[in-house]
Amino acid sequence: MTTAVTAASQRRRRTHPLVVLLRWLVVLTLIAAVIAATAIAFAPAPRVGATPLALPAPAGEPATITWPEGTARAAGFAVAGVDGSAEAWGEAEAVPMASLTKLITALVVLEAHPLSGSDRGAEVTLGRADINALGAAVAEAAPTVPVFDGMVVEQRDLLEWSLVDSAANASWSLANWAFGSIEAFVAAANDWAERNELDTTVVADPSGLELESRASAADMVELGLLSVAHPVVLETIGMARVDVPGGSAANTNPILGEGFVDGGKTGTLFVSGRNLLVTAERDIEGEPRRIVAVVLGVVAQDDLNAATLALVDSLWDDFGTTEVLPEGTPAIEYRAPWGASVTAATVAPLASDAFAQHLPAAALELQGSGDIEVGGARGEVASVRVTDAFGAVTQVPVRTEGMLAGPDIGWRFAHPADVLGWYLG
Repeated sequence: MTTAVTAASQRRRRTHPLVVLLRWLVVLTLIAAVIAATAIAFAPAPRVGATPLALPAPAGEPATITWPEGTARAAGFAVAGVDGSAEAWGEAEAVPMASLTKLITALVVLEAHPLSGSDRGAEVTLGRADINALGAAVAEAAPTVPVFDGMVVEQRDLLEWSLVDSAANASWSLANWAFGSIEAFVAAANDWAERNELDTTVVADPSGLELESRASAADMVELGLLSVAHPVVLETIGMARVDVPGGSAANTNPILGEGFVDGGKTGTLFVSGRNLLVTAERDIEGEPRRIVAVVLGVVAQDDLNAATLALVDSLWDDFGTTEVLPEGTPAIEYRAPWGASVTAATVAPLASDAFAQHLPAAALELQGSGDIEVGGARGEVASVRVTDAFGAVTQVPVRTEGMLAGPDIGWRFAHPADVLGWYLG
């Protein structure tokens, strides 16, 4: 029996277009879901950036100092080049500088009239005022050099006579020549002290015969640092002898050449005692290290010498190589959005030349961006380095301590937008 095909039956057999569309949407959705799931499951995890960690501050033992207790009014020291190393002991107030004032005179004059190398500087013709200065110094029983009206000397002559022979009239003549009057010099010297942050320092005259020329031990230590930083002054205060009119004169520093002392300046006033500022240089582990030290207000010369040498000698043991960071110090953390983390640490101790507790801080330096790949092998990602006070650089590598794990499948499907964003980024 044959069933007749009619228009009605054809309409019954034809699938409605909306049904067809729905079916295709389902199919496409399933395909898209499979593609998305595959993309999420296999998306390559991004590189993870470095988060630098705070490195521990280095710590050292305080310097062990032999202070002149029971002998001096005050004392102090500093290491050339080591910021913050200056220490003072004893009376904190300003005391008479005596002939240590001549170091200020030299530095102030050299700022206005520089010398370098073997340059002897300008010729200076001495006059009646210089003869009067000689007479005034003799009246005070101060050291002098003989001069006469019309005598022609050089700037460096006056500088050497002032600092080596400690001639009071030479300091007066140097200051008067450089600034035109002692009043102008005093104004310039006090301005110089203020600019150099010598807060307790007052200069009343160029030679230190005035009790009002005063400074604290702390300021005189800074004066010592300024002196050794000037090549002409450092060279001059280290001279064993100097030519003077009629012969030669020895350096007034009684311990020059002892205990590594290679320069200095004396100062004595009957009412305040003996002062001595010295500088010494010694090789420590093959590198030269320079210190300055000052001892103030000692009555007996032998006591001053012994106290100064003991102070200087006590400083050398505080130099040396010191560990700044131990091996295995964490320096970087890598923390992925999915919670995995790994640390990078130093592979060896980091050590540096230092003085007592004055240690240089370590700094981290990344290699490139410093980021790492998920699943990558351990590797060097950075270094930590220190630059010591003397300019030497030391560094050690920083390596990752393990492999950074990738995200698991559960995290990927819990954060689909994040994972798909990796393809764009």
